[in-house]
Amino acid sequence: MRNKQKFKLWMAVTGIVLTGMFLGEGDVWAAPEKQTERNGAYADVNTCLNIREGAGTQHPVLAQLPKNGYCEVERREGDWCYITSDEISGYVFCDYLETGFTKEEYLTVTNQKEMKYAYSLQQKENVAAAASIGGKRQEIVDFALQFVGNPYVWGGTSLTNGADCSGFVQSIYKQFGISLPRVAADQANAGTRISVEEALPGDLIFYAENGSVYHVVMYIGNGKVVHASSSASGIKVSDLYRAHAVSGARFFIS
Repeated sequence: MRNKQKFKLWMAVTGIVLTGMFLGEGDVWAAPEKQTERNGAYADVNTCLNIREGAGTQHPVLAQLPKNGYCEVERREGDWCYITSDEISGYVFCDYLETGFTKEEYLTVTNQKEMKYAYSLQQKENVAAAASIGGKRQEIVDFALQFVGNPYVWGGTSLTNGADCSGFVQSIYKQFGISLPRVAADQANAGTRISVEEALPGDLIFYAENGSVYHVVMYIGNGKVVHASSSASGIKVSDLYRAHAVSGARFFIS
C-alpha cells in the first residue's frame, strides 16, 4: 500500500491524471511509444501532377510533382489534398496520390535511390533554358569542375594550389575574360542581380546569414553547385544549400 500511496502523491504533485488504466502495487507506468506517422505519399501518374494554389482546377498551377515524386499530405479538402514537397506547398487532386508511407517505405515502394520532390514552374523553365543555351555556360561549368578535389586556402586564388570561395569563382571567370570583385560580399553586388530560382548553370549564388553574405558558389544545374567549400573538403560539388541561399548574380548572357 505504501507504494500506491507514493504513486498517488506523485500524480498529485506532478498534476498527471491517468484514465482507463489501473496500476497494481509494484507496477511501473511508461508512456506509450509514439507511432511513426505515415502521411507520406507519392504521385501515381505517368508524367507529373500539377500543384495548384487552391483546391480546384480554376486555380493557377504553381508547381509540379514528378512521377513518383514524394510529398506529405497536410490535410484533405474534399477531393483535394493540401501537400508539402520539400519547400513547395499547394493542392493536388487526391486520386493521383498513393498515400500512407514513411520516407523509408516510399524509397522501397518506388524503388528510388533518393528522394524526388516537386519543382516550381520557374525551375522547370530554367532547366529547359540551360539545356538550350549551352555555349559559354557549359564551358564555364566544365572548366570549373576539373578543379574538384583541389585544396581550399583562405585568401587564395589559385585553382591548383588552393583558393577560397570567392577566389575560386573569380579565377574561373577570369579565364573567360570576366572580371569579378575579390570578396563574396562585393561579388553579390556586381553583375545582374537575380533570384535563386532564376539561376542557370554558370551563374553565382550567394549564401547569407543575418543579412551578411558569407559564401559564394557556382550553380551547375539540377540543384547542384561547385565551390571552394572548406579546408576540410576543398573544392567540391554539393547540393544547393537553399536555407541560406539568398540571391544570385549573372555576369554573361550566353
